[in-house]
Amino acid sequence: MSNESNTTDWSEREIGALWKRSGSNQKYLSGKVKMPDGSTQEIVIFTNKYKNADNQPDFRIYKSTNSQQQEPQSDGQAEVVVEEGIL
Repeated sequence: MSNESNTTDWSEREIGALWKRSGSNQKYLSGKVKMPDGSTQEIVIFTNKYKNADNQPDFRIYKSTNSQQQEPQSDGQAEVVVEEGIL
């Protein structure tokens, strides 16, 4: 498989992108994902600070709102602690 066709394959499979962000008291990820209808949805991702068992999620994904783009306000469901190499 050539490098060019491998790059094209990855481009065709891509459904979004995320960026590391820092709020005043937490770190989080923000980005966009492509929906099945072709539209895009802005999202934010927080670490699940209430994880008590392996069957509970490590992260929670939320639809972004305008206020979250400026400064995410956690609803008590999540807190982000991002260490280099983990995200």
